[in-house]
Amino acid sequence: MHWIFLILAVVGEVLGTTLMKLIVEEGYLLYGTLVAVAMVGLSYLFLSRATLRIPITLANAFWEGMGMVLIALMSLLWLGEQITGYQAAGLVLALVGVALTNYGHHYQQTQEEPARKEAV
Repeated sequence: MHWIFLILAVVGEVLGTTLMKLIVEEGYLLYGTLVAVAMVGLSYLFLSRATLRIPITLANAFWEGMGMVLIALMSLLWLGEQITGYQAAGLVLALVGVALTNYGHHYQQTQEEPARKEAV
């Protein structure tokens, strides 16, 4: 269930940012800002629930990295914005960072399990 909360946190951030852009472009600065604040607030609520079971380092890396990549894809595919080669490389590096953080978490857990068994 904690991973579902984390995915909902990412979705909230992506929707809030994307809808903000669309609403503000239509000339509704206040409404766009309120939508962004509400969605990002929900995102933080879901993120806090996720961190009850997922280490904050892993949860934050996933939330920030995946959110950034998905927002960039939304801006490219839906909003018609351009992404340069450098920006694409940065997004790939962000995904590599998320993957390495996840690997580091699982590696640490596998190293701690034998120590716990020996202590018993």
